[in-house]
Amino acid sequence: RTTLLAGISHDLRTPLARMRVELELLRDNDNTSLIQGLENDIAEMETLIAQTLLLARGLGKEEAAPTDVCALLDDVIDGFGRSGATIELDRHGECIVRLKAESLKRVLRNLVENAVSYGDGKPVRIAYHKGAHGMTIGVSDRGPGIPVAEREAIFEPFHRLEASRNRSTGGSGLGLAIVR
Repeated sequence: RTTLLAGISHDLRTPLARMRVELELLRDNDNTSLIQGLENDIAEMETLIAQTLLLARGLGKEEAAPTDVCALLDDVIDGFGRSGATIELDRHGECIVRLKAESLKRVLRNLVENAVSYGDGKPVRIAYHKGAHGMTIGVSDRGPGIPVAEREAIFEPFHRLEASRNRSTGGSGLGLAIVR
């Protein structure tokens, strides 16, 4: 809990400090790029807060129900397709599965977002298979990969592969913690 709060504190202070500087500059002149910067910082904070709340609440409270996984996958793919990402879907087996739909959608969005962000602009592949012994969904990209030594650590809250929290890749370090 202490680590979580320290990470939240750090991540919230960074965009807040930028917003303070941008507001001071706005007082001196009318600059639309500064206004856009403020809007981006606010969106970054909203995302961080939403992801932190999801992590703090846990995903286990939703009830499992029969769900059309194929339609859910199509919905996730359509959302990323509208932003220009190429997502390939390989689907095998029955589509109706009893599961927690909103939790699965959240997990898939986090995984696909990471694959799109770090996949070097190449297509992302989602593979779905429903067999006699369960369901498997895999999300893969053609990016640089995750070093073997980092494969467990990436699921820890606020852990990132970059040495610093790089604003250009946008992540808060909570996405894969939520996935797990």
